Amino acid sequence: MMKINKFICFGMVIAALASCTVPKDIVYIQDAPRNEKVAITNEFSSKIQIDDLLGIYVSSTVLGANVASFNKTNETGGKSNSSSAQGYLVDRNGEINFPYLGLLKVTGMTREQLRDTIEVLLAKEDLVPEPHVTVNLLNFRFYTLGATGKMSLQNANNNNMMQGERLTLLQAIAMSGDLDITGRRKNVTIIREVDGYREIGTVDLTSKELFDSPYYYVAQNDIIYVEPNDRMKRQANLDLTPLTVVTSVLSFATSILTFVYIFFK
Repeated sequence: MMKINKFICFGMVIAALASCTVPKDIVYIQDAPRNEKVAITNEFSSKIQIDDLLGIYVSSTVLGANVASFNKTNETGGKSNSSSAQGYLVDRNGEINFPYLGLLKVTGMTREQLRDTIEVLLAKEDLVPEPHVTVNLLNFRFYTLGATGKMSLQNANNNNMMQGERLTLLQAIAMSGDLDITGRRKNVTIIREVDGYREIGTVDLTSKELFDSPYYYVAQNDIIYVEPNDRMKRQANLDLTPLTVVTSVLSFATSILTFVYIFFK
């Protein structure tokens, strides 16, 4: 009988300890083979949206060509001597006011398409001989919410992780301070603006299928929401008054003392 009682008490202690264990499914890309190449098959090129701030730099292969009027501009297309003010703000009509070319409809274009368009127009209007144009996004931003290390607006241009024109979802999560241990990595929600509409998608950070997801690369104004696990949801519904917290701590301590008393007396 004594052995049975000990076994029951031991089971109760294990159950109490189990309630405090680390949640499962916290490892990223669990099913990807190690020391092997995993192909990234999806192609991604973000499209220009309203309120994007575009850095447009014009040069020429012809020595002495006058390009200064195109490269010293502020958000409204006017001239400025401040390099920090450079950029063309896409207005509510999806247009920018470009010197000599006037209003250009740019929303829906990729930066490569806008680059080619401006080069053709500058050459056609004899404004710049043999023009070369570079287009960059100066205010690339996204948002992180939920069980993340930091819930905030992130400006990728101010972070060294932003290399080139593409930012991966894992890099974005790292910029926010990684996910909390309680975050559900199997069901991360992405809210994205596409052609004037919002779409909602999900990704599984524990699977190698992430690499093939259309959300693997972060787009301008993406909202990344990490849902808390079921335990945190249940805990949020509890009345976590000081009395209940003290009671829980005392209950756990009592279980440990019972275990020690029975097995080591």
